[in-house]
Amino acid sequence: MPNLTPHLLNGFLLAVVLVAWLQRIAPRLGLVDRPSERKRHEGVVPRCGGLAMFAAYGIGLLLLEPALRGPWAFAGGLAVIVAVGAVDDRLDIRPLVRLVAQTFAAITMVVLGQHQIINLGSSTAGLAAALGEPVLSGLCVGMTILFLVGLTNAFNMIDGLDGLAGGMAAAALFWLALLASFIGRDSLVVQIGLLLAAVLGFLVFNTRHRWRPRATVFMGDAGSMMLGAAIGFFVVDLSSGPELTMPFPVLLWVCIIPMLDTLSLIVRRLLVGRSPFSPDRWHLHHLLLDLGMPHAVVSAFLAGLAILMGAVAYLGTVLQIPDTVLTLGLLVPIAMHGGFVWAATRGRAPVAGHLAQESKQ
Repeated sequence: MPNLTPHLLNGFLLAVVLVAWLQRIAPRLGLVDRPSERKRHEGVVPRCGGLAMFAAYGIGLLLLEPALRGPWAFAGGLAVIVAVGAVDDRLDIRPLVRLVAQTFAAITMVVLGQHQIINLGSSTAGLAAALGEPVLSGLCVGMTILFLVGLTNAFNMIDGLDGLAGGMAAAALFWLALLASFIGRDSLVVQIGLLLAAVLGFLVFNTRHRWRPRATVFMGDAGSMMLGAAIGFFVVDLSSGPELTMPFPVLLWVCIIPMLDTLSLIVRRLLVGRSPFSPDRWHLHHLLLDLGMPHAVVSAFLAGLAILMGAVAYLGTVLQIPDTVLTLGLLVPIAMHGGFVWAATRGRAPVAGHLAQESKQ
């Protein structure tokens, strides 16, 4: 295992410096978020956090030894995601255009990078015998692309409060790094840790606390989509390849909250005959705000839940709990989320508008 400390410091400090620099020139680039009916923050806020995190991560990767940098297909796909997100932050492009670009980036990561989910847990051998290797491989490719695109949008859609998407991404990356370390995937630990450091550098400007009443920088769509795509790729990487792998369903614990929030929103919006991308106040964080929880408490609470969910995957792996048990255990957060949403929205119509500071979903 290489010494992580200098790489983590590089990622953190680069992100801090780049956010501070881009924050000053963002208005000239048109990368700002202005208050509106859908975004009720105070004043004009720079939307440059995503670009800063990506630049810090990219520079950090270049400073690594070549064997530790990871596949170029991943970096290329991530660059496409960030570019489209930055254009969206500047011009507000249509959801279908974003979706096409996200799909192209996912295909780039999967096909060119030769990464696809191959470890489905104890059912892998049975599925291979029942379906045949070619059919199972094709299904895995499709599932991998769908998962990457889905998680990219999940983090984009949950990015609605100061520190929320960044905090949940940091929690997911932390547990993914520990899981990669546990199974001996040292190069992946460095790649994940470097992105985690960049996210923490961004959160210096994006988290509310007693000395800062509100965020001074947003990550924008470029940042939220990048984090979703990167975390999705790391999950796929941990469940694929010639090295030691982990069951894909077990890894879902580290990103289960944004996945559930997005799937739940899509289903509820379709049931009332609306577009899955139309705005409303049915996000999980909105429902918690409506219960009277303060803004900062909601972000901290959901980030804490993300830490708890990731801990289940890590402890379950360390304690060698059967993957079937951990997979079935996902029904617990699914049931809890469904029960809470049903109780919180019962008798309410979806309210148009959005209190999100960053997301346009």
